[in-house]
Amino acid sequence: MSTTARPQAPLWSDTISPGHRLPTPGPVFGSYPMRDAPLLSSHAWLALAQAWWRGPSPPWRWQARAFVAGVRQAQRDWAALAPDAHAGRLASLRASLAVDGFERAQVTQAMGALSDLVHRRLGWQVHEVQLMGAWWMLGNRLIEMATGEGKSLTVVLAAGTAALAGVPVHVMTANDYLARRDAEQWAPFYEALGLTVSWVTSASTPQERQAAYQCDLVYVTAKEVAFDHLRDRAAKVQGNLGSLVLRGLCMAVIDEADSMLIDEACTPLVLSQVVQARQAEHPYRLALFLARQIQPGRDVEWGAGQALQWLPAGLERLEQLCANLQGAWRLKRYREEQVGLALTALHVLVRDVHYLLRDDEVHIIDGTTGRLAIGRSWSRGLHQMVCIKESVSPSAETETLTQTSYQEFFPRYHRLCGLSGTLWEERRELLTIYGLPVVRVPLRLPNQRRDAGLHIAEGALSKWDRVADHATRQAVAGRAVLVGTHSVADSEHLSGVLTRRGVAHRVLNARHDGEEGTQEREVIDAASRPGAITVATHMAGRGTDIQLGPEVLDRGGLHVINTHLNASRRIDRQLYGRSGRQGQPGSFECVLSWSDQVMEPLARHRGLMAALRPLSRWKPTAGATVRLLCAWLQALEGQQGRQRRWSLLRLQDAMRRQLAWAGREDWS
Repeated sequence: MSTTARPQAPLWSDTISPGHRLPTPGPVFGSYPMRDAPLLSSHAWLALAQAWWRGPSPPWRWQARAFVAGVRQAQRDWAALAPDAHAGRLASLRASLAVDGFERAQVTQAMGALSDLVHRRLGWQVHEVQLMGAWWMLGNRLIEMATGEGKSLTVVLAAGTAALAGVPVHVMTANDYLARRDAEQWAPFYEALGLTVSWVTSASTPQERQAAYQCDLVYVTAKEVAFDHLRDRAAKVQGNLGSLVLRGLCMAVIDEADSMLIDEACTPLVLSQVVQARQAEHPYRLALFLARQIQPGRDVEWGAGQALQWLPAGLERLEQLCANLQGAWRLKRYREEQVGLALTALHVLVRDVHYLLRDDEVHIIDGTTGRLAIGRSWSRGLHQMVCIKESVSPSAETETLTQTSYQEFFPRYHRLCGLSGTLWEERRELLTIYGLPVVRVPLRLPNQRRDAGLHIAEGALSKWDRVADHATRQAVAGRAVLVGTHSVADSEHLSGVLTRRGVAHRVLNARHDGEEGTQEREVIDAASRPGAITVATHMAGRGTDIQLGPEVLDRGGLHVINTHLNASRRIDRQLYGRSGRQGQPGSFECVLSWSDQVMEPLARHRGLMAALRPLSRWKPTAGATVRLLCAWLQALEGQQGRQRRWSLLRLQDAMRRQLAWAGREDWS
């Protein structure tokens, strides 16, 4: 007997065994195809073993070479066709794809047709690595493809083949600007195949969304699709099926997949609505007043992941402060939670690091992308407390209707694939949680990027002076220089150092983040000039293409300076990957200081620090020692992150099982 209540019609699940058919809205998969939530194993190692056993087998290189040879022959066959014969053969190909699915023979013909169209329309020759990557993605895999190898065209090959088979495809991009740009750029190409394409952004109306999702391909951000799905889920509960906008979760192709599947996996996606204020600002202001009487270090401390821990002295102090208060403040749990949130607002969340003030509003800065997370807010009153702390009007109070997370949302797709330049480090977790194996696509051209070393300074002042020295030296030599910083505050501090030295430069951070991306494009275009110095946050890391001219390439290409050791080596590699693209020359270096926040785990070991500080002045031994320590710190942070994501997934799975016994899909 099933423990989950299902509707009479197969609207939301594939209760009819689909065999090897492709997921499309219809009698087999229902009008809203979507996978049931996967059953979660009790242990991560067991989930990994099960995913490895059930997942697609690793591709063999000889198979890839044979596939590419077949595509080349198919491309010649398509090129030899008379113009009036194209339409008939294309219709026949679409019919065979719909019946046989992604069989090798059908995919070979489809890729040949797409390659021929690319050559005729754009004058490009599709490279072998792009064909291999697209083929592997169609097999429910993630591929790691180096920066500059043509990921955009690889996405088009995979998504176009799936759309020819009749599968509704969601192509997920990093932001709204890229979604609209890519959809408009490739629209003539798709239309030549008889396919329809559209885009969805945060500004799209419900009617525009409904029309867009009726197209064969939709370019959209993961956030927009996830929230549209949450709204559809709420409409289903209310019985309002006419307001559904999606055609189900059939297939998704994720660009920069590690950003969605790892970095933002635990980000809560909360569908909420504004409610009438049930309480005034007074409780928030009172919590902030009480928090200012609490002394960090004596009363409270922060552990791993900035988790607040009350010390005995702090609990006693808080009880004394609340002795004369009435109502909920007399409850121990309530006052600890509220004052704890206020302490987080005062001491953990830092302006120009975690959030930005714009138009008298507090906007969260996404720690992974460096961009403004428009529409996102902290919950449980934390956002309102930050607003009061910054002397701006608190945002409206909301209540949660339903919520999910990316690691709960993406497994509901029948077919899921993606690509990025940095996936290999997280291959085990991606296979464990999503059942997606990671395959490395070989380089088309040899990598000429040079590692200029890791440098460590005594303190922050000497660090920024050293960064300015190195950047100026490379710029004087005629090279383009990109300096990556951790936060808006760091980028503006370095900008001040360069300005005082009279060094021309440009800054790119969350203050320049806008929907149209006009300022961002101007800064990126200028960053390719000889002698240009660009100071940027993570905004210039993922997906940024700095096109260098021959003058810069002759002098060594782009030089990248990383000023912050990120929690994951992947993010460092994203920044370094801006240089040395497509076999071009380039170099990178890392400049840190012992006072950086990432060094805090070492600060507890005074003897070790006393030995390392003088040792770091010696070369090359110090470089190797510091590199090992940095690798250990990143591995430690990575392990903690994996544990947090697994724990959240276990919690979500337990909640889903409880709801199943109640015959419900959601708490709403």
